[in-house]
Amino acid sequence: MSTGSSTSSELEAILRRKALQLLTSGSRRCCVARYPVGYELSGVEELGEAVKSCRVAFVMFFGRVCPYCKAFDPIFRHVGAKYADLANFVKAEVERFALTASALGVMGTPTTFAFVDGRPAEALPGFAVAPVFEQFVQRNLRDARCG
Repeated sequence: MSTGSSTSSELEAILRRKALQLLTSGSRRCCVARYPVGYELSGVEELGEAVKSCRVAFVMFFGRVCPYCKAFDPIFRHVGAKYADLANFVKAEVERFALTASALGVMGTPTTFAFVDGRPAEALPGFAVAPVFEQFVQRNLRDARCG
């Protein structure tokens, strides 16, 4: 009988290792079509494609004359470049996307949304320093199991 329990224990250990391997491996494909970091979307169809072609997409709603948007843009691009293989980092001009921004509850710019599986998951309103934005990105990638 010791052979049976020994085999069972070995099998359980193998299954545990394999489960852990699957959970921690980067084998899960998180992005099918990538947009250049900071790409400015031209319309709602393109927005839909950007948020659905990757498990996670970060969309910064911005205004053309918004000084905080201009200050946040290099941070958005810098952090986005670090995680570009895992998610899309795109921009949506708030006047062009007024209905979408309103539906999402955007009250000011910049506002960055994390979309997971095509749905808004979390918003980061306003200007954010690089460490805060990077934590936002990491948290959403981790929650989606993409990072």
